[in-house]
Amino acid sequence: MVEPDLSFWLEAWGPFDAAKNHLRLPTGFELIFHQYLKPAEIGNPIDFLEIGCFPGRFLFYFATEFGYRVSGVDFVPQAAAIPGWLAEKQVEARVAVEDFFQFSPGRGYDVVASFGFVEHFPHWEEVLDRHLALLNPGGTVIMEMPNFRYGHYWLRRILNPTLLDGHFLEVMDPGQWARALESRGLEVLYCGYYQTFRFWGGLAGRGLVRLLRKIIMEPVRFAQRMINIFHINYPNRYFSPYIFIIARQPAERLDTG
Repeated sequence: MVEPDLSFWLEAWGPFDAAKNHLRLPTGFELIFHQYLKPAEIGNPIDFLEIGCFPGRFLFYFATEFGYRVSGVDFVPQAAAIPGWLAEKQVEARVAVEDFFQFSPGRGYDVVASFGFVEHFPHWEEVLDRHLALLNPGGTVIMEMPNFRYGHYWLRRILNPTLLDGHFLEVMDPGQWARALESRGLEVLYCGYYQTFRFWGGLAGRGLVRLLRKIIMEPVRFAQRMINIFHINYPNRYFSPYIFIIARQPAERLDTG
């Protein structure tokens, strides 16, 4: 498996015009955001950076819900349209269209975040260090990734194995992230599985193969409905859909070298 190239991301997001419709969709992470992050106050702005920001949904959310000054970086060329999309909704944003590993804004940010980004790279500690290099002292880093191990691995292997492409499962280990953050002197606020169960993505195949997958999918959908109806919240390694990481940089950087 290789790291995703530009064609991978363009295919993942689908039609360019449709991506704009994602701006107002719920993030699904509102509860954990409000638990660990504080809104900006008048005279005390908070600068937010999202790595891999296309199509701009999280930039819109943090600007409107938390009052943050939002910026993003993404190497998808269509990301250049994000400031215009957000301006139509009275949100100001700065977006750099370039490779994150070459991104050098010459400044730091109070919150550095990425969602569904880090699991696409096997050299995850380098990706982590690139996040932290952009973080102001006392700032907060947020990283979210899917949990495609354990039960989710087998569900995806059965229902649509191509959904595993471009993802490095060995990265999806909260324990190693917690140890890496603590060794770098950060305070880990949350590092673990998030939510109970959710399966997303279409079904692969045609004919009888697709029919069999539709039959298997029915109890999966039923379980998901019951979890939603009864508000079951049981984070677990086997079927939680996400891994969430939130950590705080010390007010003064420590020398961990």
